[in-house]
Amino acid sequence: MTRWQLLALSAVLAACAESERAAGLSEPEPEVAELSIDASRGVALDPGAGVGVAVEYQGEGRWQIVAACDTNLSGSVCRFAVLASSADNSSEFGQLERIGLEAEDELSLLDPFAVEMAWITAEDLDAAAFTTSPGASVRVSVLLYDPVPDSDSDWTNDPRLLSWVGSGTLYAGAPTNPVDLTPTSL
Repeated sequence: MTRWQLLALSAVLAACAESERAAGLSEPEPEVAELSIDASRGVALDPGAGVGVAVEYQGEGRWQIVAACDTNLSGSVCRFAVLASSADNSSEFGQLERIGLEAEDELSLLDPFAVEMAWITAEDLDAAAFTTSPGASVRVSVLLYDPVPDSDSDWTNDPRLLSWVGSGTLYAGAPTNPVDLTPTSL
């Protein structure tokens, strides 16, 4: 197919999807779980030994997100796409900090209310920090690139990738992806 044929086909498919939404035939958007995250309680990830993304609220509006891959076991690297946004568009993001990121890793402010991270992680940890208003809720979404030949999509939206500490409990997996995290003090 030529580029123009692909563009025309995608326009037709988009129109069909919009028509289904208008007719009420598409599935409703899933609920986003709203959970607590404890201030100053992080999750230690083992670089090279497991796949996952840990979220930490360090207090005073400072957040840190860390990614690890199972490269030492699988021999492969992990490609993550992480989006952190204001859960209710009331808190602006600022003070982005790259922590252990390589040149190919991306960290960018999409708009005042969202930060995007695109990381290639191997036997190290990739991390970033940012600030919001103290106590503001943050919505975190994680995708893992996993090219499987018989899959409809190469991006995995698996809530088991997320971990954090909330109400004194280690959450190794979320009920939804994305998840809204609201800071608490213990």
